[in-house]
Amino acid sequence: MSKKDKPFYKQYPITAPRFWHGLRCGDYLRLLAKNKFAVHPARWYVAFTVSYFSVLNSVIGRIQSLMYGRKIAEHKLPSPPIFIVGHWRSGTTFLHDLISLDKNFTYPSTLQCFLPNQFLITGKLLLKMDKLLIPEKRPQDNVTTSFHKPQEDEFALFNMGHHSPYLRMAFPNGELVDNEYLTLETLSENQVQAWQATLVKFVKMVSYQQPTKPVVLKSPPHIGRIKFLAEAFPGAKFIHISRDPYSLIPSTVRLWQSLDYIQGFNRPSYDLPWLYNYIGDTFETLYEAFERQRMEIDNADLIDVRYEDLVEDTPAVIRSIYEHLDLGDFDTRIAKPLAEYLESQKDYKVNQHELPAKLESMIEQRCIPHLAKYGYQVRN
Repeated sequence: MSKKDKPFYKQYPITAPRFWHGLRCGDYLRLLAKNKFAVHPARWYVAFTVSYFSVLNSVIGRIQSLMYGRKIAEHKLPSPPIFIVGHWRSGTTFLHDLISLDKNFTYPSTLQCFLPNQFLITGKLLLKMDKLLIPEKRPQDNVTTSFHKPQEDEFALFNMGHHSPYLRMAFPNGELVDNEYLTLETLSENQVQAWQATLVKFVKMVSYQQPTKPVVLKSPPHIGRIKFLAEAFPGAKFIHISRDPYSLIPSTVRLWQSLDYIQGFNRPSYDLPWLYNYIGDTFETLYEAFERQRMEIDNADLIDVRYEDLVEDTPAVIRSIYEHLDLGDFDTRIAKPLAEYLESQKDYKVNQHELPAKLESMIEQRCIPHLAKYGYQVRN
C-alpha cells in the first residue's frame, strides 16, 4: 500500500509531538503503570521520547515553579475570561481563532497548552523551532497548526498532572478514564476545587505573559462544566456554538479514529459500534449538563451561535457576540483583521464524511432531541 492510499491518520510522522510530551516524569509513570505498560511495539519510540521529555519537564518544571510560582499565585486577571464551549467538531477552533484576532485579548497557545510545566522558561526558544517541531496541519482536518495558534486548555490540565477524560486516548483499548470530569457534577467538593485551582493557575500563567489582556479559552468538555467555570471565574462570559449533528457526529468519528491511532501507546482495537456508542453517551452527558447548568448563568453572560450561521455571515455573527457580551466595539477592534483573515481562508475546504445507517440512527435518537432548540431537525 502506497503512502497516498493509507488512511490519513496513518501518515502522521512518528517523530511529531504527541500530547503526552508535556507530562512530568511521575505523572507519566503513573499513566503507564495504570495501564500495565501495555505499549505496542510500534509505539516504543514514542514511549521512549515521552520518557525523555518527562524528565526534562520535571526538572524545568521545578525551576519554573521556583522562579515564577509566587508571581503566578499573586497575579490578578485583568478581567474574567471568555469561554468558547461546544461539542467537538462544532466549530470551536474556528471561533477561537476568530475571536483571538482581536489583539485586545490573549489566549492559551499550543505551546502553552502542550508544555505548561516549562513554557515560561523555554517558550521563546521553542517558538523559534515551531516549523521543525509541529506538523503543518492537524491530522483530522485541513486546519493549519503552529505553536503560536490558540489551543485547548484541556491539554494543559492533564500535562499539569490533573484528571482529564482526554487521558483515554493514551490507551484507547483500556477502560474509560476520568469520565466524571466531563461535567464535574458527581465529584466531591474537594475534587472540584482541586480541578478549578489547576485551571485558575494555568489561566494566570497565560495571563502573566500578557497581563493587561483578558484570556479567551476553549475546550469541548467545558460545555458540561459552565457552572463550575463561573464559580472559579466570577463574571466569566460564554459563547456556545452548535452545529448540524449530521455533520458534527461523522466528523467526531473521524476525530477519535485519528487521535486514538496517533496518540495511543497501543493501537485501537475497538469496533465502530463501540465508538458510536461512546460518542452518543458523551454527547448526551455534555448537553444534559449544559442545559442544567446554563440556568445558573446570567443571560447577559452567555450567547448561543450556530456554526452554519457563522460560516454564512461571519462578520454578522461576530458582531452579535461582541454586542451581546459587551466585548467592545466590533468595528474598531476586530473588523479589519477579521476581513483579512477570512480572505486568507477563502480556499479552505471542509472534509466530507460518510453517514452509515447506524450512525444516522444514533444521531436522530440521541443528538437531535438535544439540538432541536437550536434549530436542528431530523432530515426528511
